[in-house]
Amino acid sequence: MRKPLIPLYIAEKEYGFKPVKRPRYVSVGYCQWCGRKITAPRRQSFCSNDCSDSYYKLVVWGRTRSGYSNHIVWRDNCTCQDCGAFMAYQNEHGIYIPLEIGAEVHHILPVSMGGKDNPENLITLCHACHMKRHRKDTSGGNKNA
Repeated sequence: MRKPLIPLYIAEKEYGFKPVKRPRYVSVGYCQWCGRKITAPRRQSFCSNDCSDSYYKLVVWGRTRSGYSNHIVWRDNCTCQDCGAFMAYQNEHGIYIPLEIGAEVHHILPVSMGGKDNPENLITLCHACHMKRHRKDTSGGNKNA
């Protein structure tokens, strides 16, 4: 098992990586949790405190990866770069939330061969595609296919 990716602040310092905004899967003016039109004048992202609380409980406390890893997955729009599978979480209202279910960050050039944590060497893959890549790596096939 390899150590986790470097922290986001180190990626910014070492590679000039610019943090990526969390994807938004509903139009501006609509609640990011339930999808209803926002009618309250001062609200911008959620129609109620309940929707806001539900969203942030899931996105902040439900996160399963480091900040830098999150930003790589967000950069790739929660989408497997091999098969195109979309891996954002879909809540009970049918709204997609940028919580990366099943997304895995892969080193194109493996760390064991000198690969670094620079953003150009990292891509988002689903579990099945990640395993296919690693089977190719260990079977002597094309390592970057």
